[in-house]
Parts: sequence; C-alpha cells; structure tokens
Amino acid sequence: MKTPQFILIAIAAASCAAIPLLAGPKAKKAALKPYPLPTCIVSDEKLGGDMGEPVVFAHEGREMKLCCKSCEKDFKKEKAKFVKKFDEAAKKVKAYPLQTCLVSDEKFGGDMGEPFVFVHEGRQVRLCCESCLKDFTKDQAKFLKKWDAAAIAAKK
Repeated sequence: MKTPQFILIAIAAASCAAIPLLAGPKAKKAALKPYPLPTCIVSDEKLGGDMGEPVVFAHEGREMKLCCKSCEKDFKKEKAKFVKKFDEAAKKVKAYPLQTCLVSDEKFGGDMGEPFVFVHEGRQVRLCCESCLKDFTKDQAKFLKKWDAAAIAAKK
C-alpha cells in the first residue's frame, strides 16, 4: 500500500511543479519601473563595461542595476538615497509615443503578454517581447529615428 501513496504524492508534486509552465507567458511578475540610467546607481560607472554584466534586481517596484556585486553593500546601507536618485532620473525619461512595438509594430498584450520595457538614451522603449531586443540592438539608430518621429507626430 505504500507504493500507491508514493505514486500519488509524486503525481501531485509534478502537477504543482508544472503549473507555472502551463500558465505560459502571461504568468509574469508585476512590471517593474525600468532602470533609467546608463550607469550604476551607486558608483556612476558605465554598465556593461569593464565590470562585466550588471547586477540587476528589483527593489520597491523598481529595476535596479549595479556595475558589480561590490556595490550591493553600499546600496543596502543607503537605499533611500539610491531610490531618490532613481526617481529623479526616471522623471527625465521621455514617455513612449507609440501604441505598438517599436520593432515589429505589433499591438501590445494578447499572446505576447506584457511589453518588454526599458530605457535607452533617455527614452522609454516598449517592445512586444524580449525577442525584439536583438533587432533593436542591431539597428538602434533606425528605431530611435522611428521613436523620435512618433514623438513629434504625437505632439501635433
């Protein structure tokens, strides 16, 4: 009788583990405010430079980026200072002027889920999915020109 109980427990555990997989792309955590600076929030060093990939984490609904692990101690000591710095920089970011993906022109939502949002050169950028980031990165000038034209048109 122990074997059937073990099988039932194993099936139940596997079912629970599969729930996130069944939920698909719509099962995302709450959207974070995108990081507004091209530099580390603590050291002001360029992100992705000699220090390697930035340390990225969520803090109070904000995406935070550090140039390296050693900046974490300083961030933890003065969180309020760096939240304020984030919020001041975020106020200067230009809002996204389109209702569609900058790269694919697809509408947001639907099967793609929530847009992939980030800040690039002081502009908020929204893509229908993270996959469009590769195309954006290949030809940033083209897409920023499109962004700027949309912003000018929106003002008229």
